[in-house]
Amino acid sequence: MENDILIDFRFAAKEKPRFGELFLITGEENPKFPARNKAFAQLAPLGFEQLDDFFGILNSEESGDDVLIWLFPMINGEEVFHNSGPFDAIRLSYSALRNAPATITLLQDCFNALQALPEVEVEFEGSPITDFSPVQKKADEIVAHWRENHIEPGSEQSLLIDDDDADDDWEEDEDWEEDDEWEEEAGDKK
Repeated sequence: MENDILIDFRFAAKEKPRFGELFLITGEENPKFPARNKAFAQLAPLGFEQLDDFFGILNSEESGDDVLIWLFPMINGEEVFHNSGPFDAIRLSYSALRNAPATITLLQDCFNALQALPEVEVEFEGSPITDFSPVQKKADEIVAHWRENHIEPGSEQSLLIDDDDADDDWEEDEDWEEDDEWEEEAGDKK
């Protein structure tokens, strides 16, 4: 099961934001990249900080992941690194496994604030959306899945799960069934 919730916000306006505009979500202006407009400044109360080339909302609680929500600048449908823009979209990334279920309200606050920006189109799982309900439904499914497997999202145990391992089709304690043909091929190579 995919545990990350990815929401893309595409900018339909002719003038796309650059790093200087996007940086305003931190509540400060970047001296190297002056902003041409202040639209992203209204997002500063969400609590984003610059984390390398990206932005994130740090977790102040003992439980859950270190970063609650990531924000990535995008060009042509891809997250970009060391790029001053202009960006045609930004992506919010949230782990419904690694964060306590109550933190989904912060994701909803971010969703509402970004959706309110001028000329923004929102896409989730390859489809346009106009409200948060499909995102909430997906988060609820992820939480239910892990609770059925006796793992509480946001717990220490949830942080130990490697997302690559979570998608395996077989259980670790399953017995491997080796057929004679495989054993013969292995024997021929010796």
